This record gives sequence, structure tokens and C-alpha cells, in this order.
Amino acid sequence: MHVSPRTFQLSAAGPWFAGLLAVAVFTFWPSYVSLPPAASSPYIHFHALVATAWMLLLVGQPMLMRAGRLRAHRALGKTAWVLGPLFIVAVVLLAHYRITTVPAEAYALQTYILWLQLSLGGLFALCWVLAMVNRRGMALHARFMICTGLTLIDPVVIRLWNWIGFDPNVNYQWYTFGLTDLVFVALIWLERKSPTGRWVFPVMLGVFVLAQIPALFGLTGQAWWQGFARWYAALPLT
Repeated sequence: MHVSPRTFQLSAAGPWFAGLLAVAVFTFWPSYVSLPPAASSPYIHFHALVATAWMLLLVGQPMLMRAGRLRAHRALGKTAWVLGPLFIVAVVLLAHYRITTVPAEAYALQTYILWLQLSLGGLFALCWVLAMVNRRGMALHARFMICTGLTLIDPVVIRLWNWIGFDPNVNYQWYTFGLTDLVFVALIWLERKSPTGRWVFPVMLGVFVLAQIPALFGLTGQAWWQGFARWYAALPLT
């Protein structure tokens, strides 16, 4: 089966996601990886396990495609049917666990973090659904799979900066979301001459920006989100 040069360019995403995974292990080392299992909640373990598995999928699939091992690529891709829903469930459960166990003095901050968790989880879910719907069309499928991985930039980079003591004196999300959006812009530029599928990254950039607005402009402190947070915390999820 012939694989076009454009497909090979998309397959270059594997090493980049491998780098993001390495940074994630590095940044989560002091707060999670190096700690004994009993030090963390089962919901944290579940989330960490599924997120790691998804990242490994994003590393493995493009590299198999790049090597021309299409049968192995498709076989590995079948795990996305399980890992995608598990990742969404893990986000929902961890967000609920956090909002129901946070100390009273940190509740306001946790409602803000709840937006980050659920909005990024929602973006992941959207990208996963679109990737699976378009699984038979490489041009669209590959791009939406890449978009799922971009939802992980914010939590990884924030923990990196917290560890090294970086204090921007402004909302961290201006930097982490800005970095995510810059990756989209770079992808749009690289894909500007693609004959098919090049609309995916511009459209998803717009969707990501819309999801970022409440966190960037302090809208999570308003009654509509505070009411949702109370309703969400009252659900019998964890």
C-alpha cells in the first residue's frame, strides 16, 4: 500500500508526543511517580494509567505508520476504542474526587480547576469521537488524534513550571493555553498546502480557544459555573 508524503509528515508526531510523555514523567516525578502507591487516591492512579496508555498510543501509532507497518498500526489503533472512553471516565471521576475532597479554604480555586479538568476532558472527548468517526480517512483521523494529545500540554507544562518555581505573576493558563495554540498555528502552517484535511487544525484551534475563554477571563467565578460545581459535587460519582 502506498503512503503519501503528506501521511509521512503527519507520522512525525510520534517523537514529539514521546517528548511530551518524557516531560510528563519528569514533572510528575516529585508529586506522584516517586511516591508509594498508598500516597495517592485510586482515582489518581486510574487517571495516570489511562493517560500514560493514551500517550503511548500517540507515540506508537505514528511511528508504526512511518515505518510502513500498517497492519500493526491498525491493530494498535483498536485500543483507542477502549482507551478513549476510559480516559474520559478517568477525567470525570478525578474531577469529582478533587471537588468533593478539597479543603474549604481551597474550594474557590478548585472550582476553577474543575473547569480546566472538564473543559480539557470535553475537548479530548470531541477529538476522540471525530477521530474514530473518521478512522477510515487517514487525513482526518490522524489530525484529530493529534488534537487529543494537545489537550495534555496544559497539565504537563503547569507542573513543570510549578516544579522549577516559575512564577509568571499572571494566570498560568495564558502561557499554557498560549503554547497549545501556538502548536496549532505551527501545524496550520505546516499543513497549509495539504490537499485534504487542512481545515481540521484551524477549526479545532477555534474550538480550543472558546473552551479557554472562561479560565482566561475569570468567568469560572460567576454564578453559572459555581452552581454547576455544586451540582457536580453532589453527584454520587466517587
